[in-house]
Amino acid sequence: MLVLTAAPEADAKAKKRSKKAAQTQSRAASGISDARYAAIIMNPVTGEVYRQQDADQRRYPASLTKMMTLYLLFEALEKKKLSLDDDLDVSALAARQPQTNLSLDEGDEIEVETAIKALVVRSANDVSVVVAETLAGDVDSFARKMTAKARALGMSNTVFK
Repeated sequence: MLVLTAAPEADAKAKKRSKKAAQTQSRAASGISDARYAAIIMNPVTGEVYRQQDADQRRYPASLTKMMTLYLLFEALEKKKLSLDDDLDVSALAARQPQTNLSLDEGDEIEVETAIKALVVRSANDVSVVVAETLAGDVDSFARKMTAKARALGMSNTVFK
């Protein structure tokens, strides 16, 4: 006969893990992932919302900032204000950005195409500042530009600072 016993602390931890796993499975079964996140899936032409989860709740997502940075960068490419092989100058402010970054130094240059890849793959803060300064002159002006674009896209509760 095999008898397994567990200390009360271990038993409580096991129950907590089991409960958390059950909640995760329940959310997955219902199509809702992590409760910390918001989502919306909609038809961009008709505006019909297919699925949403906490879409109007306040969030402070860095990823939305990177996505809007990319959106404005792609818009500048489309308007021929930049091309993929243009070099973007790295300022002292950009070089001082915390992780995640590419460890750019002041005076470095980065091609637009490389900047896009760094934003998408690494979510590089230093590259975000380089793009902001290139497109708007400084970070504060770029934040206002992102907020204006958000309004134009119907994101009435989104503010970039």
